[in-house]
Amino acid sequence: MCYITGVLDPQVYDVIQASFLAQLRRTLRAEAVLVLVQVEQVCPGYWLDLSELADQFATDRATLNRSLRKLEKLNLLRRASFSNGGTWIWWVARQFGDVPRPEDEPAWVIKHVQRREFYRIPLTDRWSWCDARKIPRKTFKGFLAGDQMVMRKKWQLVSTPFDFTNTTEEAA
Repeated sequence: MCYITGVLDPQVYDVIQASFLAQLRRTLRAEAVLVLVQVEQVCPGYWLDLSELADQFATDRATLNRSLRKLEKLNLLRRASFSNGGTWIWWVARQFGDVPRPEDEPAWVIKHVQRREFYRIPLTDRWSWCDARKIPRKTFKGFLAGDQMVMRKKWQLVSTPFDFTNTTEEAA
């Protein structure tokens, strides 16, 4: 056995631990393990179309989608998809017992204009947030997309998930 010291300490560089990867390899198909490793390298990220990510990973879209669904079902990654086809992948497990931190999920930040209070709305909570305030989803979707900066003279869009993560279009 060979040990190299001072190189990529998983605790410092936050990479997938070798023992965790070995265990996954024993229980998952090789394509799923490979996708997990590849996603970890580009995560968090947003892709307008999964075909872009499949091309980046040199695989076909069906294989990628199947692997992503399997990894998500096993709680090895977190993602959010949009009706326009866009997909956020924002967390990947890197060791045994790893769980996503809620603050790591990309979110919109909005401000209540009168009260000057800020609200963080994670990707996966956007619909429950608007439903709880009886805001029509179409109106809220347009607001989050930046179609209007102040909604109902009450809510102001402060930042979006895109403000903090490079998209594939920006990287190109």
